[in-house]
Amino acid sequence: MSTTTDFYVGRGARAEWIGSLQRECAPVSLIRVPPGRLALAATDESIYRAAIADLFVVWESEGIGHAYPRRTGWPWPWHNSHHSTWIVTFDPVIRRALATVGGGVRWELATPHASRTDDNTRTGHRTPTTPVPLPLMRDPDTGHPTRAALTLTLPPGRSP
Repeated sequence: MSTTTDFYVGRGARAEWIGSLQRECAPVSLIRVPPGRLALAATDESIYRAAIADLFVVWESEGIGHAYPRRTGWPWPWHNSHHSTWIVTFDPVIRRALATVGGGVRWELATPHASRTDDNTRTGHRTPTTPVPLPLMRDPDTGHPTRAALTLTLPPGRSP
């Protein structure tokens, strides 16, 4: 089964998208690749970013799947990460990597030992009805990249 995973730093509508993977890239698969395991266990943003950058190189060079670092632009035809299979972020406030399924309503710790593959709902608790907030990468009406998405693909120091 082919999966897609989008990686961010931060949470909410202003989270920074840093890239995506395609093919067998659920958290349970990422822990089998050393930089993936390091990214999911990171407690420092610079280590998380470096591990994700290494993960993109390993993913492509070892033929595991396709890697889309942010310099290549938003790779998906959908509007945001809620249509991807998985979403992983590093939260600099709590200094941990978190994950949710696409359309997920709650972040879970993304440690190598706690990666979940179920529907990320907790029994006995009322399930929120709206997914976690994320940046909009494509305008739903036109399909064109949004200003946020365009900003990601410009060289450093340039504005749209």
